[in-house]
Amino acid sequence: MNDLRHLTWSRAAGSINSDGAFLKAVSEDKSLYYKMSAYNSSQGVYGHEAVNELISYRVSKELGISVPSVSLTEALVRVDGEEFQTSLAVSESFKTAYDTRVAFENFYKANRENGESALSVAQRFGWLPFVHKMFLFDFLIFNRDRHGANLEVLETEGKKRLSPLFDNGLSFAVSCSNDKELAVFDAMADKHVNNFIGSRSLYENLNSIKTPIAVKELREDARKSLLEDLDGTLSKLHLEVIWNILWGRWQYAKTVCDLQSGS
Repeated sequence: MNDLRHLTWSRAAGSINSDGAFLKAVSEDKSLYYKMSAYNSSQGVYGHEAVNELISYRVSKELGISVPSVSLTEALVRVDGEEFQTSLAVSESFKTAYDTRVAFENFYKANRENGESALSVAQRFGWLPFVHKMFLFDFLIFNRDRHGANLEVLETEGKKRLSPLFDNGLSFAVSCSNDKELAVFDAMADKHVNNFIGSRSLYENLNSIKTPIAVKELREDARKSLLEDLDGTLSKLHLEVIWNILWGRWQYAKTVCDLQSGS
């Protein structure tokens, strides 16, 4: 149990749970970032976005895709004058002391030419291989929220690069609040999502990839390590649905993309 009652929490409007907010905080030295699941003043913390952050990170390690490291911690926090215990996703800062950073949406606005698309700008700067990995990753975890500030451009000594893929909590079966909803959840659904690069369809983005993607293979025996120690945090059915999302979407991705072994 961590005593984090000293943290100051900022609010980001929820894109899925419109009646709530996703609270974020940063350590004093700005080396650690904390994220809470959905919160409102009436119900307190609900949902499982913090757990989704952890699972998404584990998936990224399995595939060899750049995502900031994430751990899950139980903490005592204070919000709106109330104290309570909750699970938090804890991630390390990916920004070095020499980096400047800007949201990709702002970078795009400053660098586009004659109505150029966000995807075209990324391609012009040489980032298409990374974007394709992002398309695959977001498809596999059913990510709903890759908006224009959930990807950044980092610059060090004039060299620009895309940031690791952060804020992955609005993923998997995030819209389900109970086993009844989980029981009818469609793991292979194609819903409109909040993408800034490409289309609003995870399928369309995946199907647009015409060049090989260098990723490690997702193996069926990875299920144990991806969902390890979460039995008491999510229901058995919830864990089953998460695996069905990952495995079913990986099987589909293999039929439409050239997934080559890589790091």
